[in-house]
Amino acid sequence: MTTAVKTTRIEATDLSDRAFRVLCELATHPRNHWVDVPSIASGLKVKPHAVRRALAELRAAGVAERDRRFIRDNGRATHRTYFRLTNDSSEASA
Repeated sequence: MTTAVKTTRIEATDLSDRAFRVLCELATHPRNHWVDVPSIASGLKVKPHAVRRALAELRAAGVAERDRRFIRDNGRATHRTYFRLTNDSSEASA
């Protein structure tokens, strides 16, 4: 019995250089590992704003997903945003 696996294929021309670099940075983390924007930015030595724009591009292409977690920080409610490759894209890159 065979199981069909849906994979997402992205051509190199479909992504900007910045988005491709962020994709490669996300691929260096273990499968299903959530990574925050400051960690990605420090790994690539770029500003967090540049990473956020690239992540928006990756999310639009369907290869990255976002998780916003609300936390209490010194009595103040705030959120942290984490990203990871979608299951389809992480299986394709593995």
